[in-house]
Amino acid sequence: CLLELNMKPAVSTHSITSTNAGVINAHVFEAGGGGSSSIRGTIVTVHPWSTLGGGEHNTIGLARHITCPKSEQTHSWRVITFALESNPVWKGGAVWGLCSNHSNEVQQTVDVVNWVSQKYGTDHNIVLLGSSAGAPMAGTAMAQLLKKQQQQQTEKKQNENKLSAYIAIGYTFGNFASLGFGRHFSSVVTSSLPKLFIMGERDEFTSVDQLEQMAQKMRANVDVDVEIVANVGHFKLESPSCDPLVAKMVLDWLDKVSVNFN
Repeated sequence: CLLELNMKPAVSTHSITSTNAGVINAHVFEAGGGGSSSIRGTIVTVHPWSTLGGGEHNTIGLARHITCPKSEQTHSWRVITFALESNPVWKGGAVWGLCSNHSNEVQQTVDVVNWVSQKYGTDHNIVLLGSSAGAPMAGTAMAQLLKKQQQQQTEKKQNENKLSAYIAIGYTFGNFASLGFGRHFSSVVTSSLPKLFIMGERDEFTSVDQLEQMAQKMRANVDVDVEIVANVGHFKLESPSCDPLVAKMVLDWLDKVSVNFN
């Protein structure tokens, strides 16, 4: 993993009203000097669970490298980072988070995706990208958003958003991790969106075999790609030194699958 950056992105801050977390300060990353007309869509990132030490800082470096890659890409992408507000201790903290299937974090993710659609248009491609424990939460948010889309189509209403793909970095599919995040798994496994899973070969929570087995289940209904980073563990993959490599994998995959986006 090497640290390279082509240029500095343009970053703006926006206030988003959340259903259950007050005001979310979201940071929007775009290629410096690039016009919005050249942007293929928006990637909404969901950082690792703050209860376990994760935070927006885990996704900022990745956002910089996706918006300003070292190599030329067919399309450019806007990236949004934001800080998930977990349940405070006086409201049950981590215990309530686990019991409620991280409903607070999931709802905040849904609110940010809906804001993207309102700001950039309902026909604007949106990709959800979750890192570590943020990946299961992003997956459940995806399921809720897709369910709403299906309801709108049945009622012949205009869709509120256009969710187009899902990306997971270090998804916590392992046996021990399933104790905390297992109830999110079905949302990802049954989703009809194309998916990319990026994981370190030495991930401490999920083995390569476990990931491949889950990916094989999904491939019955949708295209699923898996990228394994050699000799890298779970936390190393989240570190700034791996951001350029992960960003390139994300962009290369989006170049491939976005040709099928409507």
